[in-house]
Amino acid sequence: MEFSSARGLSPSALRIALETQALGMAPGLSSLVMYIGSSDTAIISAMTTHSPLPTTIGCSWGWTPVDPSTLDPYFQKMAAQGQNFFAASGGSSTWTTSNYAWPADDAYVVSVGGTDLVTASAGGPWASETAWASSGGGISPDSIAIPAWQQLSGVINSSNKGSTTLRNGPDVSANDNYTFYVCADQTTCTANSNGGTSFAAPMWAGYIALVNQQLVSNGQPRLGFLNPTIYAQNVTSSYASDFHDITSGTSGSYSAVTGYDLVTGWGSPNAGLLTALTGSGSTSSGFSLSASPTLISIAPGNQGSVTINSAITSGSSVSVALSATGMPSGVTTSFSPSFINSGSSSTLTFTVGSAAAPGTYNITVTGTAGSTVQTTTVSLTVTGTTAGFSVSASPTALSVARSTSGKVTVTTAVTGGFSSSIALSASGQGSGTTISFSQSSITGAGSSTMTITASRTASLGTRTVTISGKSGSTTHTATISLTITH
Repeated sequence: MEFSSARGLSPSALRIALETQALGMAPGLSSLVMYIGSSDTAIISAMTTHSPLPTTIGCSWGWTPVDPSTLDPYFQKMAAQGQNFFAASGGSSTWTTSNYAWPADDAYVVSVGGTDLVTASAGGPWASETAWASSGGGISPDSIAIPAWQQLSGVINSSNKGSTTLRNGPDVSANDNYTFYVCADQTTCTANSNGGTSFAAPMWAGYIALVNQQLVSNGQPRLGFLNPTIYAQNVTSSYASDFHDITSGTSGSYSAVTGYDLVTGWGSPNAGLLTALTGSGSTSSGFSLSASPTLISIAPGNQGSVTINSAITSGSSVSVALSATGMPSGVTTSFSPSFINSGSSSTLTFTVGSAAAPGTYNITVTGTAGSTVQTTTVSLTVTGTTAGFSVSASPTALSVARSTSGKVTVTTAVTGGFSSSIALSASGQGSGTTISFSQSSITGAGSSTMTITASRTASLGTRTVTISGKSGSTTHTATISLTITH
């Protein structure tokens, strides 16, 4: 596995930068944990199971080989558990397959781009920001599908040149140009001038730690996965007060534009964002789940869907991760979208396989927002189908001259998992005419070629030939019209 930092920092310098940025943003952090492991899978897996569970994680590395099939389930688990994984979008400008876009282009991480900040005075208030010329971003080179929150109306447009089918990045950004000081025993300090999205990602991790601190102190659940919330909020009128919209600067193939763009995402946090994410200081925040309809019947081999509705019961809207349990063997579920903001809805689709056992099952739908969990129940009935078979023939009319032959295809179809042997026979062909089958028996569904041969003395005229399929005590038939000519 090969690693790269955003601007070529050594591992030790990068570690210091991460600690400086996270602690500088949230100096009251009770702990700061660095994860070390022998592989990316070991490190990311540990982040999903560590106790206490880390709710904000800053990652300033990009690496190869890209392994979304291995790591994406862990990132999805993080999002469902209310963890935010902030990944530096990189310092090599537009994403390609060779410049460490991964894992910043995974759909379930918060990808952080970089800006150049100008203040009104040294250490003074915000004055302006432009896109950093090397800020990583663009369209996923790893073919990650576009997530639901980027499909919201107004996100992707002709101005930002984003993709409507693949994941776009970054999601947000922050100032990435710094002079920071490393001090030994709080006495001897050394100034270091550096930067990059390696600095911006831990800043966002520290910032969301402050948001969660405020939420907990207000008696509210922690934020949960950030992206569905900010994308939903930023396509409304609240965007101007929540984010600094970076509208100038270019990095590679993309430029910062009004609204979302592929260099700075939605921009950097503005003063109103803390209020927006903490629900204006509400003392409580909650949501409920319901299903419509609550009863659904589906035959094997078919699909059906219900709508999962959420409602805000107190406080502000929160991001809710949806999941389902209780499905019998042969039944799968999917949500569209799998993350919603409380107050919105999702479509839950059931896919019932042909081998699913008939019966009624209580499916539990769970919505998770931080530490808050709500459930609702859908009663799924897999309808029973009687095991059986049918027989058909094609063509249904055939003309055969004396001393020649004709052919008919006999087909058996089955229902309810029928898989027994079906014996074929025919009658009514008249004197001088014989019938044979390429397969005299068929197991389950299949076909056989029936050959009708008329001798030179076969009786002329039209008659009805009955084709029979028999299995045990059950017989089904099909008929054809047979005409024997000179």
